[in-house]
Amino acid sequence: MNIITIDGQIGSWEVDAQEIIQNINNMSGDITVHLNSVGGSVIDGISIYNALKEYDKGTVTVEIGAVAASIASYIALAGDKVVAKTNSTFMIHLAWLPAVGNYIDLRKTADISEGLSSIIANAYVAKTGMQKSEAIALMEQESFFFGAEMMEAKFVDEIVTIEASTTKAEAFALSLESLKACNSAIYEHHKELDFEAVAKLLPQPQMKIDLSEQEKRERSIQILQKETECH
Repeated sequence: MNIITIDGQIGSWEVDAQEIIQNINNMSGDITVHLNSVGGSVIDGISIYNALKEYDKGTVTVEIGAVAASIASYIALAGDKVVAKTNSTFMIHLAWLPAVGNYIDLRKTADISEGLSSIIANAYVAKTGMQKSEAIALMEQESFFFGAEMMEAKFVDEIVTIEASTTKAEAFALSLESLKACNSAIYEHHKELDFEAVAKLLPQPQMKIDLSEQEKRERSIQILQKETECH
């Protein structure tokens, strides 16, 4: 059995996405992903998700450990089967990006965050069958799911019972503290983030062409000529 381990903050400072993707591409047969992460780099997370989703040499099973939060929750849903434990935590929120710069930069970052959040929401919709508006609303609320709640929300396919004394409140508190540390790490490394590369992940708007009246007339003549040639 092939094992992929994603444990820690996703990104160049802890979990190397390119190394994971290379390992996936070199594998053959079924893959089990051991996932325990509060998230990290959105672009690296999407890259890992895509590599797992496109894997066609066997089935992919994702086993969630203590937590799959932020972009790690997105990676989790790349599995053909998603398994969690009764003391696992699943957390979803809007795409978080460090915002530095003038108002033009900040608006651009906001647009990118909104676009990435939409992409991530699509995975939640595909897995659970909920409406996209519901997924976005849950992300806006920074929603936590603990143990069987993940199954009830249809984010996972199986829950494994674990004898543990961890309460829901304790699990959430630990996840929040870890998430804050993760966001701090992202901010510290914001200069390493390639926002142009992130933006390329988004659907590109169709180019709008504004023609002058003269150009419109010339275009009409060209179309008529083509129609005449075809008859």
